[in-house]
Amino acid sequence: MAPKIEHLDLLAQHIEKHIGGLENIATLAHCMTRIRIVPKDTSKVDMDAMKKFDGVKGAIISGDQYQVIVGMGTAAKVFSRLNKRFQGDNGTSDTVTETPKPFSIRRMLTTLSAIFVPTIPALIGCGLILGLVNVVRLVAPGWVEQFPELFKLLKLIGSAVFAYLSIMIGMNTAKELGASTSIGAVMAGILALPGLAEITLFGEKLVPNSGGIFAVLMVVVFSSKFEVWFRSKIWESLDLIVTPFITILVSAFVALTIFQPIGHFLNQWLGAGVSFALLSNDGSAVALGGLLGGSFLFLLLTGLHQGLIPIHAEILQTFGLNYLFPILAMGGMGQVGSCLWVFLRTKNKRLKKTLMGALPVGIFGVGEPLLFGVSLPLGKPFIAGCIGGAFGGATIAFFKVGIIIPFGTAGLSLIPLVGDGQILPFLISVLVAWAAGFIASMCLGFTDPTE
Repeated sequence: MAPKIEHLDLLAQHIEKHIGGLENIATLAHCMTRIRIVPKDTSKVDMDAMKKFDGVKGAIISGDQYQVIVGMGTAAKVFSRLNKRFQGDNGTSDTVTETPKPFSIRRMLTTLSAIFVPTIPALIGCGLILGLVNVVRLVAPGWVEQFPELFKLLKLIGSAVFAYLSIMIGMNTAKELGASTSIGAVMAGILALPGLAEITLFGEKLVPNSGGIFAVLMVVVFSSKFEVWFRSKIWESLDLIVTPFITILVSAFVALTIFQPIGHFLNQWLGAGVSFALLSNDGSAVALGGLLGGSFLFLLLTGLHQGLIPIHAEILQTFGLNYLFPILAMGGMGQVGSCLWVFLRTKNKRLKKTLMGALPVGIFGVGEPLLFGVSLPLGKPFIAGCIGGAFGGATIAFFKVGIIIPFGTAGLSLIPLVGDGQILPFLISVLVAWAAGFIASMCLGFTDPTE
């Protein structure tokens, strides 16, 4: 254990040094695999030196954000060390911002990521419990019949995260916007109150949960902004009592009369779009699946995939399965196939060593080491990976494979999370993506690095 802890400390110190020191950090955040930093002075950052450390799997610049790829699980631990030193021993925030900055699409995407990423462990844990129930029902149905109450309990435990997902999102949203997490939770909870169904307001009957995740995000953004604004205006002696009272009262009426109807409209629009585009029985679904699967690596490069996170959650809430995420996951599987050809053909010892570490994690859905360490620098394998992703995405769309959680890791780690009876179609799709990526890479070739 000690060597691992020491390595994490050294990794944090390495990032701190080559980002220009803690005093050069304007914004510090993290996602599942990356430390995300906006520096004050970019001239103090040395990205070439940043990459030269055992544990740094890649380093890229995306807009004004410098991203250091350290891997699944490691990102949160390294961030914790950096954040503690940045804030001092009392630091508790998941995102540290020096001063308010004007709106930008990239900042919005980063905030969305910070809101949803903390829910991933709970989603995966509960999803795997539901997946276990599905697998046992498939391979040993007699056990389910023999212990019905046990499996009923397991299914209930696995469903817990979905019952309270909106509450978690409300809390995370408020936290990211510098407001009270408890008020964020309350605002999300108000939208889901069963008693709303018994109330008619302005001639319209209220419907619990009708706005979905979209409504939760809009409502909590409003309540958080309102709370922060109102707190700046009220006398400090009255703040503790008056601010939460006025914030909840005003935000609740705005939520139920404006944001929940808007969210309901967006939810219906998205549901109709998914039904038409991904669940139709003609060739359009397959074609769209190919387009989405083939373009996902480009979305990953730009960070635009973060904007899909609430859409994933909404699709799951509407249909009970998320049909979009497995399609996008095939982009990573196509890349595995293309990089496997590189592994078999390269004579470069450093590249082969990188591939030996990156391919196994890529197979299970963590594709950044392959993307930034192999396929993107080589060029043609990246294109081949996109081709593989297109074939895999088309196959997923053909079989209409969905997963029981909104998002998470991809690759073979999705096996227990796919819909009931869909494991074989999912594996076929993965094999198609691997094969297409491999063949495309073989046809396109690559220039083997000399050093």
